[in-house]
Amino acid sequence: MMMTCSNEPLLVVENLSMDYADGNGKLPVLERLSFQVRAGEFLCLVGPSGYGKTTLLRLLAGLEKPRAGQVCLAGKQVFHPRRDVGVVFQEPTLMDWRTVQDNVALPLQMDGVGKDTARREAQALIDLVGLTGFEDYYPAQLSGGMAQRVALARALVHDPQVLLLDEPFGALDALTREALWQELLRIWQANRKTVVMVTHSVSEAIFLADRVLVLGARPAVVVGEVEIDLPRPRTQETFASPDFGALAQRVREALDRASG
Repeated sequence: MMMTCSNEPLLVVENLSMDYADGNGKLPVLERLSFQVRAGEFLCLVGPSGYGKTTLLRLLAGLEKPRAGQVCLAGKQVFHPRRDVGVVFQEPTLMDWRTVQDNVALPLQMDGVGKDTARREAQALIDLVGLTGFEDYYPAQLSGGMAQRVALARALVHDPQVLLLDEPFGALDALTREALWQELLRIWQANRKTVVMVTHSVSEAIFLADRVLVLGARPAVVVGEVEIDLPRPRTQETFASPDFGALAQRVREALDRASG
């Protein structure tokens, strides 16, 4: 049965429930999970491993259907993948036989956009993510951080309202990861997309987000919410501020409750 969605804020999750079949019947993953995301907000979701964060992101993207509840974007219920939702997964999932430019342009070409137009729009995004000069490189020639920048550019190619990020920097070394935090904030501040990001890193969540939601033990519910009122732009000095430490402590305390 079609359910009515409210128009505000941009993204609304209402009483979302999800489970998977296992050898003992059904494994509950989410149970009546509810939260909202404001337009232009950068929201981070943190929680223990295996407690449903990636499943939640897949539901927000319309890649799976919940057992109960609904996801509403701009007042319309999400039933399937949409062009106005971009997704970046833990692995870049690039096509090895296509260049950087061709990987970014692929979604446009699949929609029937002319080759020249698609390449021109792809180039603008390649420039945005800081890969100018690497247009003709292949994925095997890129570092892990560069490959994730390509994936980010591809996710932005349809100019989505919402960008979903599933631990996109989790497999990278610490220095590369921190450099990409700065790049992600630069890109976000340039276009102010609404971002929902899954991460295991408290520091990453505090540095990037406007707000952090902590998810509890499976079946996941929200057990903590922390507004991140650190000034922007954020720099390396942000990590050393007393306010950063205090916010990180609040998130860790909520994680302790989630794991308890």
